[in-house]
Amino acid sequence: MKIKTPLTKQRLRTHFTYHLWKYLLAAALTVFCVNLLYTTTAYRSPENLRVDIYMQSTTATQEKVDAFMKDVWQRSVPDMETVSTILLTAGSTDDYYSNMQLSVYLMAGEGDLYALSTEDFKRFAAQGVFIDLTPYVESGALNVEGIDLSSGYVTLLDDDGNPTETKSLFGIPLYTLYGYMDGMGLDNRDLVIAVTTFSQNEENVIAFLNELIQSGRGDMPERLKQ
Repeated sequence: MKIKTPLTKQRLRTHFTYHLWKYLLAAALTVFCVNLLYTTTAYRSPENLRVDIYMQSTTATQEKVDAFMKDVWQRSVPDMETVSTILLTAGSTDDYYSNMQLSVYLMAGEGDLYALSTEDFKRFAAQGVFIDLTPYVESGALNVEGIDLSSGYVTLLDDDGNPTETKSLFGIPLYTLYGYMDGMGLDNRDLVIAVTTFSQNEENVIAFLNELIQSGRGDMPERLKQ
């Protein structure tokens, strides 16, 4: 004898009450698998043909940043296949999420350029995350005329966390590059930009950085003079 169980609203409600998590889990796994497949199969430009910038900001918009960086890209390193900017959450050292986000990217060896708050920059520069920019400034590859570089100098720490005798220019302060404020909507008054030691495209990254610096030069906005 065949028993028929009619499908009713009540039965559906009861079914989803006890089994909804299975559908949600299946949906999440599907999305994860699709993203994983895309990540592993999508074309990614080789390291020597890309420049990746990580920038802390609470004011800049991705659209304006991308447009600004595209102009810098075309003027400085047009042969690069990809120039991308990732906006990071800006927070204090007590902000667990922003610190975790930044640490994960750096520990994974991601990115060529980092524009960070002075506090974060000095913390990671002291640990040897960024390269010494002195040779590029001395050679003229980086034109920093008129920029106060004092905040870009950091003393390295040894493996035990003690200061060494090595103090070098590991970053370029962006405080006075007012062109970023209107160009990207970026409040850069407490930002320092640096090149990572794990960048595999240093020559092009330096060329890009130099053009980025020059593109930021401009007069102080009237609103900051008040």
